[in-house]
Amino acid sequence: MDKVKEVLQFIGLKIMALGQFLWTHLKSGFKKFRRWFKRYVRKLIRHTKAKDYSLLIYTIIAIIVFILVIVLLGKLFSHGKKNKDKKTTTETTTEIITEDPAVEAHNQMVAQANTIYQNNSELLVLINGSHPIAEGYSFEHYTLNCGEDIDARSHTDLVNMLEACNAAGNEYNIVSGYRDQTKQQQDFDDTVAALMSQEGLSQEDAEAKAAMSVQRPGYSEHETGLALDITGLGAVTLDESLASDATVAWLDNNCYMYGYIVRYPQGKTDITGVNYEPWHFRYVGVEAATFMHDNNLTLEEFYQLIGM
Repeated sequence: MDKVKEVLQFIGLKIMALGQFLWTHLKSGFKKFRRWFKRYVRKLIRHTKAKDYSLLIYTIIAIIVFILVIVLLGKLFSHGKKNKDKKTTTETTTEIITEDPAVEAHNQMVAQANTIYQNNSELLVLINGSHPIAEGYSFEHYTLNCGEDIDARSHTDLVNMLEACNAAGNEYNIVSGYRDQTKQQQDFDDTVAALMSQEGLSQEDAEAKAAMSVQRPGYSEHETGLALDITGLGAVTLDESLASDATVAWLDNNCYMYGYIVRYPQGKTDITGVNYEPWHFRYVGVEAATFMHDNNLTLEEFYQLIGM
């Protein structure tokens, strides 16, 4: 402790000696400047009285140059500060743009969609007019009491959904579940034949129109066991009027809570390639269905979101 005290005292003495040295020289320098300045003023007065204005002119020029140097240095300093402020403003603006709420929300949505896909890729298989079922596709079948087959992975959620639908006072009818390619081909051919007969369409036009409601074999979700056509009990035809059916309306509003989506929603025909079908439900799992419902996405739009 004494050693530290001695060191501090030594440092204090050195600082005081340095201060005294600087003060002495500063005072001496000021006195010398004052004496020089007095002599210069007297000399300037003498020259002026003798009508010799050269020294006065030099003095004025020196003062002007000094002022100009001060102004120039001030501008340089100010310009540097402005550049710094501009850079700071630009960086701040960039930061604001980067942190735009809409962009941030979209990025978060993309990240969430990718996570959902990674966790549920097998249930999120995309089947449409441009994406056929993969060769050798298979799944574990489960036969319902009505005789229709489904993918066994959807069974528990389907039962829970239909029980809740009943509890809400609705009666349902499962019109169609799994179809093999032979059955899908038959349904497609029957639809084409009906359009040719009833509307006088050529086979090519009839096939194009039929594909808006009945997918070609190999391109139908029904062949995956993940799609179901469900109507209210007693419904006769499958058309858009089913949207007002109490059972279908309840399912359309609540199916996402049980892992299902309305696969071909109203107003999205240009995206899905299929007409509005309020009775067609596709199983994608609760997490994915909830995400697509909350963000008003079709399966095609979900794939666009994750860049696939």
